[in-house]
Amino acid sequence: MEAPGGSAFQRCLGDFEDFAQKYWGREPLHRSTGDSFADVFSLDAVDELITSTTPRRPELRLVREGKTLDPASYASAIRLGGRQVDDAIDPEKVIDAIAEGATLVLQSLHRTCAPVGEFAAALEAEMSHPVQVNAYLTPAGSRGLSTHADGHDVLVVQLHGEKRWEVDGLGEFTAVPGDTIYIPAHSQHQAWTESGSSLHLTVGILRVTYRAAVERVLRAKVPRLDDPLPLGYTHVGTSLDHGFEGALEEAGAALLEADPLEMGRQEVSRRRPRLLARRRLTSLIRLSDLGLEDRVQLRPGISTTLRLDDEGRVRMTISDSVLTLPLSARPALETLLLGLPVAVGELPGIDPESQLVLVRRLVTEGLLILH
Repeated sequence: MEAPGGSAFQRCLGDFEDFAQKYWGREPLHRSTGDSFADVFSLDAVDELITSTTPRRPELRLVREGKTLDPASYASAIRLGGRQVDDAIDPEKVIDAIAEGATLVLQSLHRTCAPVGEFAAALEAEMSHPVQVNAYLTPAGSRGLSTHADGHDVLVVQLHGEKRWEVDGLGEFTAVPGDTIYIPAHSQHQAWTESGSSLHLTVGILRVTYRAAVERVLRAKVPRLDDPLPLGYTHVGTSLDHGFEGALEEAGAALLEADPLEMGRQEVSRRRPRLLARRRLTSLIRLSDLGLEDRVQLRPGISTTLRLDDEGRVRMTISDSVLTLPLSARPALETLLLGLPVAVGELPGIDPESQLVLVRRLVTEGLLILH
């Protein structure tokens, strides 16, 4: 997702290199962006989600003073698709609970709200670390969650109203619309409203760590580490020395033999882009009427590379699949990989008929969408 203020990451956290060197995984940051983020989420979007659709648990929950409310107090049984479901959210009950001081938590919003999904996909593409997104709507004079620390990094995006925060390393401050807050994993923090209501997004950044990468090597190379300690190992006279010596010897050998370059390649290959289905169906349906004036764009979350094969053709690699295309298509492909919308008739290096053929194939393969 691109916006006048730059990429999703730049909109939230500014210069990539500056943030990476000063803050990532180390220090909290409170930043005023001047960006409304209205294209990502808003109060109107909250209203739409809870009143115009049929959300079900656990898509949302209600919290008051650090305690989660009983779902039975805001869920009802309805007929859906010819059968009864017991976990449908009752909008009136949810709104009444908010009026009485409960905080509304919209969970996994990146899966239920398309603009938030695009925002999350763009952040993931830049950071390489997976993310999840919740929204918190807190009425005036309320505190949703008590002081706590998360096991993942947190990025807060303030959308509406003001919220007081206390964060280790930053102290106490007020977040206003357009402010963002970065909180490293395991940092204590709490938030509450005073005179007005507040809406913010919380982006959980599920950091991939060196520890996790090393543990993957050990799991693959030293299966004996999952063997149980001997039965009765706490009994007097039972020795664990020999077992630990063998386990440590094998683990040490495996780590000494590990190739850092190969470990890096493995970690890169483990990451899969967050592909979004939005506009793919309409793009496929519209292919029969595709014209040179239609604009197309690389599908959000797609990561691909180009290279020439031995026969001079272009090989386009997407995750685990490869498309082979004529060399003449390379300028057009390079233009498309910039990620910006472009008219079919403006794709360079090929004639109009080839422009249409190329776009039809890439839309069918799920690489392009019609803008």
